[in-house]
Amino acid sequence: MEPELDPEVAARERARQRQLRQQQIQRRRTVLGVCLLGLIVLIVVLALTCSGEKSTSGSTETTGPETTLASATYGATLTGSESVPPVKTAASATFTLTYNAEKKKLTYKLEVTSAITNPSSAAIYQGSPGTSGSTVYLLFTGPMKEGSFIGVLAEGEIVEDDLIGPLRGGTLADLVSIIEQGKAYVSIGNKSHPVDAIRGQLSKLKGQSTE
Repeated sequence: MEPELDPEVAARERARQRQLRQQQIQRRRTVLGVCLLGLIVLIVVLALTCSGEKSTSGSTETTGPETTLASATYGATLTGSESVPPVKTAASATFTLTYNAEKKKLTYKLEVTSAITNPSSAAIYQGSPGTSGSTVYLLFTGPMKEGSFIGVLAEGEIVEDDLIGPLRGGTLADLVSIIEQGKAYVSIGNKSHPVDAIRGQLSKLKGQSTE
């Protein structure tokens, strides 16, 4: 037979066992609490990340649309009376500028319709009627056409990289914008008048197909 434990010793042993069980339970609760807290933090981080991605996506979608140009034709009739100052001459020319929205191309043609003597340059300028403006696109830079000239002086496609002056680094839309505001003109220079031998303000032509 096992010897009986002293009641006092037995009581202390039972108390020690209860204390050990309580400590184990407390440790388990602590571990569980830490795990739960970590899970909550993870959920919050994931929620914030998803919210940030949605916000970024939303801001991208609401960015303003790029400027879209519609097909159109612009034109000018160049005469000496439009020059600054006016020039007495019978010379004249026509300039057409056509934007094709499907091909996204802006093409031009400058044709002398009544002979001009020794034409040496031509360009598009930013400026209102009666003022001396700034060059934004060079159409013809020579060599000078010796003597009396009639016919096509320049034609081609306007390229954004070739815009100069106030429109340097700009777009075709920027050029079209000043034309539609009535703030662009075409000028031909010659030996006698290097600038504005004949000149004409650009404007949108109505009732013309650009196809």
